[in-house]
Amino acid sequence: MFNARKMWNWVLAMSIAVLSTGLTSCSDDDSPSLPGNGIENAQWAEINDASIAGENLIFEFEAPAAWTATSSEKWCQLLTPKGGKGTSSLRINVAPNDTDYGRSATVSVKLEGYTEPCVLTIRQGEGFLEKGEGRYREVNKWIYNLMESNYLWNENIPELTLDHSLDYEKFLTSMLDGVASFNDANHDDGYWLNGKRQNYYSFIESNAPVARSAGETVTSSGLWITPTILGPNDNDPCGFAVIWVTPGSPAAEAGVKRGDFIRTVNKIAVTTSNYKSLGGSVLNGNVTVDLNSVKFVNNVAEITPRVASVLIGKSTFVDPSIYKWDVITTDSGKKIGYLLYMGFHTDFDAELIEVFSQFKAQGIDELIVDLRYNNGGHVISSTVLGTLIAGQAHKGDIYVRTTYNKARSDAGEVGEYRIGIAENPESANGHEAIEKALDKSLGLSQIFVIGTEKTASASELLINGLRGLDIKVNLIGTTTNGKNVGMEGWWTKINNYTFYFYPITFYCENAKGFRNYSNGFTPDLELNDAPIYPGEFGTTDDILSNYAIRWAEEGVKPSLTVNAAKSRGGKAEMRPLPMTDELKKPLTDRIGGSIIMRN
Repeated sequence: MFNARKMWNWVLAMSIAVLSTGLTSCSDDDSPSLPGNGIENAQWAEINDASIAGENLIFEFEAPAAWTATSSEKWCQLLTPKGGKGTSSLRINVAPNDTDYGRSATVSVKLEGYTEPCVLTIRQGEGFLEKGEGRYREVNKWIYNLMESNYLWNENIPELTLDHSLDYEKFLTSMLDGVASFNDANHDDGYWLNGKRQNYYSFIESNAPVARSAGETVTSSGLWITPTILGPNDNDPCGFAVIWVTPGSPAAEAGVKRGDFIRTVNKIAVTTSNYKSLGGSVLNGNVTVDLNSVKFVNNVAEITPRVASVLIGKSTFVDPSIYKWDVITTDSGKKIGYLLYMGFHTDFDAELIEVFSQFKAQGIDELIVDLRYNNGGHVISSTVLGTLIAGQAHKGDIYVRTTYNKARSDAGEVGEYRIGIAENPESANGHEAIEKALDKSLGLSQIFVIGTEKTASASELLINGLRGLDIKVNLIGTTTNGKNVGMEGWWTKINNYTFYFYPITFYCENAKGFRNYSNGFTPDLELNDAPIYPGEFGTTDDILSNYAIRWAEEGVKPSLTVNAAKSRGGKAEMRPLPMTDELKKPLTDRIGGSIIMRN
């Protein structure tokens, strides 16, 4: 029999169940379901820098719903931890940072009805307590990333605490100093003198460069001079000895030559009290000077006027690699090629090949390569010169092998440059000049190299590379620089400025695997020409050229005379005065290195 009461109870129970289900569903609709964080027109960035001295930060934003904010750090206090719908302000009080390190805090802003919070960072210093203006953070990040991956001694870089607010040069130095703090790990990055590092080889420059290399433009008179007194007494003649004259420069066009002695500048006599300012004027150009010849008789300087007054201008010109070349015919009839090579640059490879074509055509017997002022350049160009000397017998032999940091080496990365082979690690299509050089090569079994402490990098690479092929290199002068490492070059453009970065990234080895010349190559015939009055390059008037010519002519190493300065050249010692940084610039501004270009 149908029971109406039971049926009613069942319907009532089902209605309550349905109603209950509906209420639960409505409650779920109230939970956050909109994607994103909902915030619009926020004035903050992902990372926001605050003053180390402390400050209040105010950021405006649009909130389509009520919001709350939280901070991860007490020193970053929220003055507005919550707000309503509409235009809102996030106000933050950042306390002064009295610690030695930078710090950061995370602030989260959460809107009702949205699934994600908006997260921003408040940063107060980065690395060491910030001491810079912070204008080069992006540049410094670029430097850091390249160093971390490619620097030859990169293993401890992640452990460094760095101040990214510094300018890019100071930032790089702080990184290099930091690596050096790990048991002098990067000892080979830099020139050492008397147990003290004089400078790092790794460097960076902007498009307001403080340095240049062979092949780059320079604006000056085109001279390098040494202030000196010609005699032992302070009242002896004072002036400037011309050390070199750049071909194509205003000084060269005015007829100035090496060995000239300048006693007056703009009709003002050079003295020990004014030589610094007058010397700067001579280098900068647009001056009138006198030119004199110097000869020593019984160690007394005889000064003969050559040109009473000559105007040396100032202009922009290209600094070439080849300053001079010649074929010297000795009294015995031997022909000796002479090359004054000032920098390895690919723009001058064709000219270098042409010079060797002339050497070959004239049938030279010996070769002198003058590298006394050559502090390096492109590895590719060094390979061209090595090929011109070594010749067909060594085609395909390794000239230089580049080895990288542990991570890159473990990944199998190594570079090989070979005699007469165009293919190389830095040029996808090869460097044609290396192959062309083989046709004009001399195939010599020995050469004579003039070197000094300024002879570095790609110049030392030539010495080491040829010795690795068992070609005898007779070195004359003083111990070379000792730069057995090289750098890869990268560039970038940031905020309309171009930055060029050359960190040390590889060792230079020859075919025998030898690379241990960080103390330089010791000369076979040691003679310091710095205090000797200069004579014309590639002649017996120049003391180092004199001994190189004698050695090449006679076939045996000459003995140094008691007074080497007077031997054949008739030159004697001068008394150089202290050089200012400005007077050193023609030499120190020349970019050296064993350089491989990237990008």
